[in-house]
Amino acid sequence: MTPRELKTRTEEFSKAIVAFCAPLLEGVRTRDIARQLLRSGTAVDANYGSAQRGRSHDEFTARLGVVFDESSEAKGWLDLMQRAALIPETDALQSLQRESDELTRIFAVAYRTARAKQATKRAEKGKRRDSSIKQ
Repeated sequence: MTPRELKTRTEEFSKAIVAFCAPLLEGVRTRDIARQLLRSGTAVDANYGSAQRGRSHDEFTARLGVVFDESSEAKGWLDLMQRAALIPETDALQSLQRESDELTRIFAVAYRTARAKQATKRAEKGKRRDSSIKQ
């Protein structure tokens, strides 16, 4: 999946979260969780966009970590709504649960890969510095 395709996917996820949460914000039992879901679900797209515009690999990696955390949190809120029977189980809920799970998995791998690359770059930089000191 290309970065552009992933960006489109996070945008669609955010739009679906907004539509899903709209009626839940009116309910007394669902309002607080819907607000949390709205924040975390839309933060996935916002932070992925920010990661793509990162000024450095370190900034990119940090933002990917935030995206992973937010997608995981959104999944948690969706799962809680289902487990606590706050809303009826619908196709929309199941679809969002599936998508949040897939996005969480994608960003977990991307974050691990970015951190490994970051560690490799730092190790290489340290070796270059050590070799220049020895000369």
